[in-house]
Amino acid sequence: MNVASPEIAARPRRRRASPVVRRADLVAATVNCLARLGAKGATGREICRQAGVSHGLLRHYFRNPDNLLLETYEQLCEDMLTQLEAAAMPGEGAPGEALHRYFVAVFSDDWAGPDIIGAWMVFWQQARSRDDFATVSESFNLRQRALLQRLVANLPQHESKLPLEDAIALLSAVLDGLWIEFYLSDQRTPRERCVALCDAAAARLFGA
Repeated sequence: MNVASPEIAARPRRRRASPVVRRADLVAATVNCLARLGAKGATGREICRQAGVSHGLLRHYFRNPDNLLLETYEQLCEDMLTQLEAAAMPGEGAPGEALHRYFVAVFSDDWAGPDIIGAWMVFWQQARSRDDFATVSESFNLRQRALLQRLVANLPQHESKLPLEDAIALLSAVLDGLWIEFYLSDQRTPRERCVALCDAAAARLFGA
């Protein structure tokens, strides 16, 4: 009977990743595959290969493995809104600084990296042709604008020549446009420049 040496016996066992961590890994792999390969190339098998898990395990981490892209989109929308709200809502500093923190968070590495924006482009394309993606997109857009409206409402004196709903829509469009501009060329429009332009747009729209 062989007995393990003390060195081998003392070696800690490798712990299996929790379902939450494994799901996060699969979401990250899906985002990367979408950015590199597009919707057609981001198959379940390719995503699992990149994440280092068996294709059969997808059912353990997603409600419907055949709709992996939709669940990834839902997860990213939820994560992004949660992080943007956490970054902007704490009441430190002047009220106008909350909008600035929001803009900084939008253009952070977490949400303005090439993989994330590349994947988002695919999601937008899907929203044009699939009702389920369109529903997620509409919900995200409404919640994002509601958060912006809450931030604007905290300004000491916010005035706009436009109706508030139109002003929020315009600010949201500026954000989306600069987000794509940064994705296309971070040299032509660096991150700091994007944030400064968003600050300028808010100042013009709301006196922020």
